Amino acid sequence: MTMRPGGARTILHAVLACVVTVFAGVPGAVAADAPSSFTNAPATATGRTPSGVTVTVRKTMIGKTRVASAQVLTPSTWAPADEFLVPANAKMTAGFMDLYEDFAARPGGWSDVATLTFTFSRPVRDPHLHVFGTGGLSRDPRRGRDDYWPAIDLVGGTPATPAFSAAAGFPGYRVTADSIRPVEVRPVRSTTCGVVYTCGTAKVIGTVTSFTIRLSARDVRYGLGGPGPQLWAAFKLTLAEDDSDAPASYGAASHAITDSFLGTSVTADHLDEVSTAPRGVAAGTDEDDAVTGSTGSPVKIAVQDRTGTLTVPVRAGSPAYVTGWIDADRDGRFEADERATAQVAKDATAAELRWTLPATLRAGPAWMRLRLTARATVSPTGWADSGEVEDHPIELVVAADAAT
Repeated sequence: MTMRPGGARTILHAVLACVVTVFAGVPGAVAADAPSSFTNAPATATGRTPSGVTVTVRKTMIGKTRVASAQVLTPSTWAPADEFLVPANAKMTAGFMDLYEDFAARPGGWSDVATLTFTFSRPVRDPHLHVFGTGGLSRDPRRGRDDYWPAIDLVGGTPATPAFSAAAGFPGYRVTADSIRPVEVRPVRSTTCGVVYTCGTAKVIGTVTSFTIRLSARDVRYGLGGPGPQLWAAFKLTLAEDDSDAPASYGAASHAITDSFLGTSVTADHLDEVSTAPRGVAAGTDEDDAVTGSTGSPVKIAVQDRTGTLTVPVRAGSPAYVTGWIDADRDGRFEADERATAQVAKDATAAELRWTLPATLRAGPAWMRLRLTARATVSPTGWADSGEVEDHPIELVVAADAAT
């Protein structure tokens, strides 16, 4: 196609300005021991979330569409929180942005542009898709211009097609279970978020290994139109996480919520803020249900001949490991010799943990941490790309105490 010099560059600057000023993160840096990242090429984009879950985005062109520019959206920690995003600081994560050209535009009609399939390294629950300044404009000062209003349709997924749910933003656009489309396509004097371009956060409801969206564009022509069809599309992803809630001395543990968890359910934490570092919530505030004592009291673990056992209910959508630590010496830390691990098969409903505890163990209260993960080796702290973490106050009952 023919384009006036600097045309694509001018529009790119406008889209980037929308990304920087409209979609922004909270001020202040967070320790990025597990930062997010993306690489981007015309056919494929590949990203890594802070938890370690990776995503591959395969782009399939429709008709003669081509990717004229493949950009990376780098993390930003300095811009203010934004009302169009949930979490409001999702700008702290990386993403990708593409310029699509040469699709079969029809003035006054819709044209399919491309499909994008997002595939995760683990089944993930309810990922958030952040849409940044997606839309297009092609202008020739002597001939006229074309505005390209975008549509994003949810057309597939594994193990089943999920559903969209509006989380934030999308002014001027309607989010339904299977699409994000403009409420009204009309001639406009200028463009911004909500006018031609769309921006916001959609929750992808379901536990998915992949989902596929289709990009389309509606051409509104002014005069003789612009030099050729253009559609910018920019995306970031964040995942639901579960966080630890033991006292701070035990360190923080965070998990991406996937298809396996402890107990009968898992609730997402820190819904309002993204972090690249693992973090906890206030002690005792998480909704942990794997083990409970009677009438809300700490669960009791009986210790016989230095051995303590605990049956932990699980929901294992994939093979997993359950690891538990008991702070036997009450020093405010979980240590390697306080650990027990059990492997669980897919569809398992319980794991049996067995600790060998010190001969000097004293009866009484202590803290326990449970982590369900897909990997066999796991620290009591840090990120995990799957499962759940639960912290529980417990009561250790040694054999002599049990007899009295």
